[in-house]
Amino acid sequence: MQSARAVRDIPLGAVAGTVSGALGVGGGIVLVPLLVLFQKMEQKQAQATSLVMVAMAAASGATVYLVAGAVAWAAAAFVLAGSLAGALAGSALVQRTHTSVLQMAFAAVLVLAAVRLLWSGDQNPGLEAPPITAGLAVALVLTGVAMGLLSAMFGIGGGIVLVPVLTSLLGFGQYVAAGTSLAVMVPTALLGAIRLTAPGLTQWNRGLLLGLGGVVGGILGARLALALPVDVVTYVFALLMVLTAVRLALKGWRSRGEAQPAPPAAARGDGRGRGGDSGSATEGERH
Repeated sequence: MQSARAVRDIPLGAVAGTVSGALGVGGGIVLVPLLVLFQKMEQKQAQATSLVMVAMAAASGATVYLVAGAVAWAAAAFVLAGSLAGALAGSALVQRTHTSVLQMAFAAVLVLAAVRLLWSGDQNPGLEAPPITAGLAVALVLTGVAMGLLSAMFGIGGGIVLVPVLTSLLGFGQYVAAGTSLAVMVPTALLGAIRLTAPGLTQWNRGLLLGLGGVVGGILGARLALALPVDVVTYVFALLMVLTAVRLALKGWRSRGEAQPAPPAAARGDGRGRGGDSGSATEGERH
């Protein structure tokens, strides 16, 4: 069964990782809807498990950008300070939010991300990073808070917030913005995944399988981003996000009156949910 799951999950992680490396986003923006809509995984478990893949894919993608000199470490430190605080708040909030609300909110995030991609205009593909000033430091910390909240709340990296702010408002080049975003994503996503382990939401075994694919995809996506124009990929990805948002919003709307799923085994105290397979059956399996 584990080998069958690996055959299914590793390619899925590779697809999400490629998107992560190419666009500087977490990959969860692709993975979570795939897990919920096509593998019938419960929304909160999909989001928490996605964070494991996000961290692994971001690490591999960030390595490629690092070699190319496209990570602004000083800026990353300020963003990270905010993102860790945001991740702590988001991991607490997600446990108190109804699944249908999360699904409809995630659909809204997808649409906003698609609009951002389509309306981003001409991007500076350089390696520019402005010097750190007091005002820039405050802006980076506040953006980091938003990034961390999105990451823990929706199982995504938060790059859909950070990258456009860095490029459109703060004067960073596209490549260095993507590389910096991926570097910050690694500890931010890991913190969210760890915080969501105790309530039994993070399926580490499955997340690591997805992450193995994400590592390969993250490297591939980052190399593509550095070598090729991304206009066509951007438009196709934006269209897919809108279509996925419609499906996810409809699913959330139809399930808004349903009771919340029973807590996984780890949350009930029998210790089986930590690994992910034995004590955390998906919503589709229970139905």
